[in-house]
Amino acid sequence: MVQIGTVLGGRYEILEHIGSGGMADVYKARCHKLNRYVAVKILRSEYNDDEPLVHRFTKEAQSTAGLNHPNIVNIYDSGYEWGIHYIVMELAEGMTLKRYIRRYGRLSVRETVDFSIQIASGIQAAHEHHIIHRDIKPQNILVSDSGKIKVTDFGIAKAATGDTIASSTMGSVRYLSPEQARGGYSDERSDIYSLGITIYEMATGKVPFDGENTVAIALMHIKDEITPPRCYFPDIPVSLEKIILKCTMKHPEERYQSAAELVEDLKKVFSCPDGNYVYMNPLVDDSPTKARSREEIEEIKKSLSDHGEAGNPEEVKLAEKRPESEEDQKIEEDYDDDASMNPKMEKMIMGITIVFGILLGCLVIYLVGTSTKLFHFPGKATTESTTTENTTEAASTEETEYVQMPNLLKLTRAEAEAEMKALSLEAVFEYEKGVDQNDPALIVVKQQYQKGESLLPGTEVELTLGLDEDATTENQRIEVPALVNYTEDKAVEELEKLGLNVKKIYANSDTVEQGYVIRQSPKGGSIVDKGFTITITISRGVSQVLVPSLSGLTQEVAERELNRVGLKLGQVTSDYSGLVGVGEVVKQGIPSGTAVDKGTEVSIVISLGEQETYHYEGSVSITDSPFGEDGETGTVELVLEQNGSSKTIYSNRKATSGTFPLNVDFESKSGDDATIILYVNGTEYDRYDVEWNAVAD
Repeated sequence: MVQIGTVLGGRYEILEHIGSGGMADVYKARCHKLNRYVAVKILRSEYNDDEPLVHRFTKEAQSTAGLNHPNIVNIYDSGYEWGIHYIVMELAEGMTLKRYIRRYGRLSVRETVDFSIQIASGIQAAHEHHIIHRDIKPQNILVSDSGKIKVTDFGIAKAATGDTIASSTMGSVRYLSPEQARGGYSDERSDIYSLGITIYEMATGKVPFDGENTVAIALMHIKDEITPPRCYFPDIPVSLEKIILKCTMKHPEERYQSAAELVEDLKKVFSCPDGNYVYMNPLVDDSPTKARSREEIEEIKKSLSDHGEAGNPEEVKLAEKRPESEEDQKIEEDYDDDASMNPKMEKMIMGITIVFGILLGCLVIYLVGTSTKLFHFPGKATTESTTTENTTEAASTEETEYVQMPNLLKLTRAEAEAEMKALSLEAVFEYEKGVDQNDPALIVVKQQYQKGESLLPGTEVELTLGLDEDATTENQRIEVPALVNYTEDKAVEELEKLGLNVKKIYANSDTVEQGYVIRQSPKGGSIVDKGFTITITISRGVSQVLVPSLSGLTQEVAERELNRVGLKLGQVTSDYSGLVGVGEVVKQGIPSGTAVDKGTEVSIVISLGEQETYHYEGSVSITDSPFGEDGETGTVELVLEQNGSSKTIYSNRKATSGTFPLNVDFESKSGDDATIILYVNGTEYDRYDVEWNAVAD
């Protein structure tokens, strides 16, 4: 651990430890040169003599130093001093996407699409600089309180230089592309595969492939098909499912060829939910991936088992966050580091492989023998040969196909069993409470999966048997529709059309647009009586927060205080005030304690200090007398006119020619243009412009 107070590079003062990764510790530091907080990632001292690890560590700074994108954690500096290898980076706020999913469960469709667009935009910026991340996973993605996404940890990134890249370094196996799992080829499309797995996890709350060890999971990426996410959650739009499946195709040439293409399709998810715009690329195998020998496969196993995780992106989380509880620290531990395969398990697999090889050899010998008539079994040869050939042909051409769940409601047990058997599905029957299980009038009143859901052949489906209810009575059984992401009016219309009652609850949501259904009870697919009350929760839009008091704070501190509660700093103006010091907030646009939506802008007025006050002095001199020398007298008045108002500054009712020349001094609180009007016997006689002299009070 580096001592608190240490200064690196003559400018980065270490303030506190904020995170740890597989090979590095991260500290909050202050850059004295630019007067800002930064994160400093420091390689642990025990790895200083490990040249490959040191190279990988410094490669992270070299890979991303030229990137400047709002969805990528920026790298500012790197260096080596006093035996310390360090990287200086942006101090980003928030939690990892992995922790976000663990804490809140599967994301809403809108949040999934929003996060995916931001991640893909950051990846595209890296790809445009010929940088491949090679370790895209939720642990390497930060989510701020405002929903801002930052891609971090380019620790195993590679610079693409026209040709493909070969490297034995692997990212987390649950998000690994098939070509990386084979230990060879990887390019920009490998990042798109890993992002597809990440989007799958956001949409469903689970990864598509999981197993007991890294080798098993890697083989799933290479050979197994992904279960479509709508099989788990039918409310996922078809368009989003097609995008995920295109991202995770086994062959790179079948995926999106750039992150920019992916962003364009993600933007159309809600405008075209059927996904007809998602174009599936034809399979033209341009990948240089090649078949591997047994020795090479063993090397891949060893590489997968021995590889350590890349640095934890929590290393750069906001230091101002409160210390995590023991429970939070426990769930944050990265469970993606799988142990190597158990030797006993490896021996078992080897034994099974040998037995399978022997059986396969026997089958080959049998087929060759029967086809050449070396083996002859009277009466059965033709039939068995034909059957074997058909079986072999079926096995060679068999592909995984899904079947659509039928609507079995109101069918008898025998009818339901027959229909399920025809679709190669297994029916598991349950009974409603209180019914006679031998009653021949029992029918299917509830089914585990909704009509139209995609299922694998052989899937067990739970069917509930009960008594039929007269469709004309109030006890008619009705299937509740899935209403999440419907507008309020549309949801009410759908329920009332089915004869169901509606109870509406309103709640704030930072992710679901105002007026849309957030959740429902009971959930879609449930079977209820006609007239049953369905409760729907409708979004009131973003949640509200209280505006904090900003009086007496500097502009920087006021902005940080607003951001802390989810508000933004609005217009900043200045004015004189003796109430607070120079540079401090004297007034805010929205009073403290006011409840406003998150994201609202709050304007402030910054004090210029106490203003000096002035008064203005002027004078007028009139030399010519309006009266004759014969003792004529009259009334003389001087009137000051300024800013639409007037004031008499001199009056003499017995003025004579001896009154002149006349000199009059006067004052005003304003230095604006003014005029002196001379009135003789009530009639305007002349006008004089005023020149002011400002005098401090």
